[in-house]
Amino acid sequence: PEDGMSILSRYILTQFFRFVGICQAGAITLFLMAEFIERIDDLVEKKAAFVDGLLYFLFKIPQLIIFSIPLTVLLASVLSLLLLSRGNEIVAMRACGASIYRMVTPILIASFGIAIITFVANEYIVPASNQRVNHIWQVKVKKIAPRGYNRTNKIWYRSEDNTIWQINIFDPFKDRMLGVTLYRLNEENRLYQRIDAKEAKWIPHVKRWRFDDGLIHRFDEKGDITQEAFTATHFDLKDVPSDFKQSGKKPEEMSWAELRNYITAMQSSGVDTTRYIVDLWAKLSTPFICFVLALVGVPFSIRSNRSGGVALGVAMTIAIGAGYLILFYVGISLGHASRLPPLVAAWGPNVIFLMGGTYLLT
Repeated sequence: PEDGMSILSRYILTQFFRFVGICQAGAITLFLMAEFIERIDDLVEKKAAFVDGLLYFLFKIPQLIIFSIPLTVLLASVLSLLLLSRGNEIVAMRACGASIYRMVTPILIASFGIAIITFVANEYIVPASNQRVNHIWQVKVKKIAPRGYNRTNKIWYRSEDNTIWQINIFDPFKDRMLGVTLYRLNEENRLYQRIDAKEAKWIPHVKRWRFDDGLIHRFDEKGDITQEAFTATHFDLKDVPSDFKQSGKKPEEMSWAELRNYITAMQSSGVDTTRYIVDLWAKLSTPFICFVLALVGVPFSIRSNRSGGVALGVAMTIAIGAGYLILFYVGISLGHASRLPPLVAAWGPNVIFLMGGTYLLT
């Protein structure tokens, strides 16, 4: 019996992973086709090199896998059990003493394992691939020369008017900077002015940066230095917030640890980090969508009858997946708007579907 149970588990897992592979290949193909249709005009218009276009789509694949794997696991779990049921194999297994729980356990364990692998990929692979995707699209395809770079979430940026910005923290949602230093160079690249400010904020109606609580250092050709303190002032600068948004790291380009450290730095400077905390919790909750959706899909597939079982299973899978995604993204949006606590916004749909799936299974 013990060997029989292990054979049974291997048989069910073989069916499950076969459908995972088929569904995942189909999903990636569809997503890549949609991405190609969306990007082909820009690729042709900008006369992008074939290699750059190919690398763009290759580095896009990890993000597409992470995006599609929950629905892939849901569809694979439903279809594998539906076909077993349709062929009366579930009836035969139960006649041999295997309980329903014994049959679905391998699928649930495999789904949880996929969730763990997804988290690891989200931590080490996807952020790096997203950075490459954005770099290829901005620099190689759109031919926008990079004027800034990010180091440990601090931004260094060189503007067209020969001003070098050093920004400790940049809040792209409020167009606000904390810990700003400007190095202003003349045409000979000689430093003639340094500006240190506690904060810089974009003022939309005048389209200028307002610098608060700072000090101006002026360097003349003789080497003399003069200083001038200020409370609030403007400077003649050409840079706008969108320039820095291209240079700074986005949450999807950070690992969980990087985003957590970034939030800690922002909180110590008094910046509202609600939006980033929601994204932080979402990085933890998203991988486990695989397990939750599998737990919900399994009871439905077991109860399906022979007639129209597969068609009904596919329709049911689409309905479950769509319902979950709607609930998940509504929760994230409410969390970003501070209408829900970050933990509830990111984990609420998982908890609701987990409870529902557990109830249906029992």
